[in-house]
Amino acid sequence: MRKGSDLIGKPVIAFDTGEEFERIQDLLFDQESNQLLGFLVDEGGWFSSARVLPLERVQSLGQDAVIVPDKKAVMNAAQVPAINQVLERNNVLKGTKIMTTDGRDLGTMADLYFDEHTGSVQGYEVSGGLFADAYTGRSFVPAPHALKIGEDVAFVPPETANLMEEQVGGLRGAVQTAGERLQETTQGATSSLTNTVVDPDQQRAYVIGRVVERDVEAPDGTLLVSEGQSVTPLAVEEAERQGVLDQLYRATGGTLSAGISSRASNLVAGSAMDAAIGRRVQHAVRTDEGLIIAAPSQIVTEQVVNRARTYHKETELLDAVGLSPTEAARAQAGGRLTSSTLAAGDRLRTGTQQAKAGAGSLWERLKEKVNNLQERTEQEAREAQIKAALGRPVGRVILDPQDNVILNVGELITHHAIEQAERAGVLDILLSSVYDKDPEISKDELRAPEPGEASLEQRERHAGQ
Repeated sequence: MRKGSDLIGKPVIAFDTGEEFERIQDLLFDQESNQLLGFLVDEGGWFSSARVLPLERVQSLGQDAVIVPDKKAVMNAAQVPAINQVLERNNVLKGTKIMTTDGRDLGTMADLYFDEHTGSVQGYEVSGGLFADAYTGRSFVPAPHALKIGEDVAFVPPETANLMEEQVGGLRGAVQTAGERLQETTQGATSSLTNTVVDPDQQRAYVIGRVVERDVEAPDGTLLVSEGQSVTPLAVEEAERQGVLDQLYRATGGTLSAGISSRASNLVAGSAMDAAIGRRVQHAVRTDEGLIIAAPSQIVTEQVVNRARTYHKETELLDAVGLSPTEAARAQAGGRLTSSTLAAGDRLRTGTQQAKAGAGSLWERLKEKVNNLQERTEQEAREAQIKAALGRPVGRVILDPQDNVILNVGELITHHAIEQAERAGVLDILLSSVYDKDPEISKDELRAPEPGEASLEQRERHAGQ
């Protein structure tokens, strides 16, 4: 979603020339279709028509500017009948009171939210009223299908007020009543998740290509990786064989623990988002581009949850409704239990069994997602290691299975060398042979008579032939 006031004052820029030629002054929407029609850029005067920018002529609604194909996108209001009618009615949004048709005061309009793709109005920010937040004095009124705007009051159906009520019911009490049995199930899942996230596979994927901050030794005192050295796949294998992989993990900072925990937290959040439905948003949740996923005081609906999932903001949405991922998982495991369903012992046992089954299903999904995360992490680590190796010399001769020289000692690692080593199945050997210290002997003393097939020197010779 976009918030209307966020666009007021934004420059309008023509894409073909890059020229800033107008600024947004107001939003124009049709109350009957509940649709944003465009923007007012010039109110006009006695001898001139208002100038408007129809929504369909907008190329991009950015954080800092509105981009249009060219200056022709802005036109006289008389050229756009739908917008011209809105201007003639002169309905003013700001300051209009919203009431239900059965007489409940929902507050005074202060702003509107609209879908950035379709222009459909999603809701209104209002001040005061029946559901005003105690701290901000504002609330979110979902846009009804029918909105009748009069001179002083806009009327909405009674159902609109029902959509503004926080509907968490007896959920918290139900979870607390279910007690230690549900808590034990959730804690067990959380503990298992932690063990999976930082298991040896995750540690291996993390350390490859990183620089160690201190020496790592085998149990017999043999130095495996020295301080300042990059960790190679061979070093990882040896550390695991010697039983000191965890030491290598810590020596490289172990920062992936926090990173993966954050991602795992998103996985938990993504699987427990139903716990947020019906709760009131305490602060805005935005995408990285500034789009609004959930507005302050808005009641979370399935549509809001889907938006959060689309932009990977599950954890942020849970935080905005006052839930941690663990609490949300616990709430979901508890199901939609109510105090009445917990009154009978048989129903309590049934609910607990269902919660355990749900937790097991949730855990299976989490394990699958973490495994996928691990594969992506290993691939990212290998790509980072290759980038770090390019342009550096090798400390030993790299041979293919037929004993052809791919790179000689002291020759630079090239893209061609990487490709050739990968085809020959010796890429790990090449990456573990990157020479990253000051040379103590000259390259001429170590160089073989023939340059490697993938060396720059050899390629220059071929090019000259």
